[in-house]
Amino acid sequence: MIALQGAKVVNHTIGTQWRTSCYIEGLDFTGRENWATLAQVTTHSNKASGPANIHALWQLAFRAGFLGAAIFAVCAMCRWLYWMLWPQNWQASIPPNWWHAHEMIFGFAMPVIAGFLLTAVAAWTNLPGTRGWRLQLLFGLWLLARLVLWLAPQWSMLAWLAEMAFILFLAFELGQRVWAQRQWRNMLFLPVLLIMMLLNSASYLSLEQPAMSTRVHYGALWMVTVFIVIIGGRVIPLFTANRLGLKIAPLPPWLEYLSIGTGVLHLYRLAHWQGWKTAGVPLLWSMHLSYACIPLALLGMGLAGTDIIAGKNVIHLLAIGAIGGMIIAMMSRVSQGHTGRPLEVPRCLAIAFILVFFAAVLRATVPAVATSLTLLSWRVSALLWIAAFGLFLYRYLPMLTQARADGKPG
Repeated sequence: MIALQGAKVVNHTIGTQWRTSCYIEGLDFTGRENWATLAQVTTHSNKASGPANIHALWQLAFRAGFLGAAIFAVCAMCRWLYWMLWPQNWQASIPPNWWHAHEMIFGFAMPVIAGFLLTAVAAWTNLPGTRGWRLQLLFGLWLLARLVLWLAPQWSMLAWLAEMAFILFLAFELGQRVWAQRQWRNMLFLPVLLIMMLLNSASYLSLEQPAMSTRVHYGALWMVTVFIVIIGGRVIPLFTANRLGLKIAPLPPWLEYLSIGTGVLHLYRLAHWQGWKTAGVPLLWSMHLSYACIPLALLGMGLAGTDIIAGKNVIHLLAIGAIGGMIIAMMSRVSQGHTGRPLEVPRCLAIAFILVFFAAVLRATVPAVATSLTLLSWRVSALLWIAAFGLFLYRYLPMLTQARADGKPG
């Protein structure tokens, strides 16, 4: 592995995964608290992209992406909870179930994906990251779609155009940097983004067709899961090995590819990463626990078979546990690292991780074992979600809107 310490280049070797370790830590490629690499990337960006007095929020994409997603996670779930309590007060011209499913994917998950990928690609390629007015434009498109669907849903075509432009701009910002450095391995994110664009269009086309929109949103959930499988497969074993001093050999490539679609292989993959040794490190066990929800959801969907209601319950193990859980864990780790702080979180964040997992379990299992408690389980699950992301905002809103603690750019 290559680690930058000042101007000196030191060679290390840790398995075959060295190329994937830099993009979260950004810094030294081994996960230690040495921030040279990211500092070089963002310093280069400052010189190449304009004035250095750009507000901290627009210095790197993770700041605006994570903050926007966390705020929306709380606001959108509050609205959903309000509908569950007083459904007669829903005044929007779009079905509430469609709005909830669409917005938790394209409103909540997509800005996190954008913030993560655009921050990562600067470290992957050592090229200037997206910043300043380009970030404002990108997340302005995302915000426009949210406001339209919330306040003026009759203009849903405008929201669709804004979302398509958002994903297209994201793909352009990512693709041009990967192309410039000929990093073909990281081009695999572009077809996934293209599929998300197609699913986004299909979501709007099926707005008045509940059965079809359910299938479309299931597909979109699984495509977000593909991001988790790819990225999680790179960083979870790496972070675990670095922090605990373990040696986790890479799995055979054929097994990695097969694991994308099979629950049992995902369980084997997860066990190979030795998650049981991470109990004392919330930033690690939260990722292992969230990833575990993927094979559990796959197995649950298989058991549900053609039972539509059971399938809708189980899919929330994926939506809340895997996607929501991995998002809050990764946002916490990236925010700690990229703001120049130690890779540790306070107890309140560990509680937030647990709340998301409990929300997933309640929403996925209680309706199946106690149908009389279905509505209550939905409401309690929503409250747990709101509390979890409220704790995230309490901790990270100041960090994401202020300069780095170590005084370095980024």
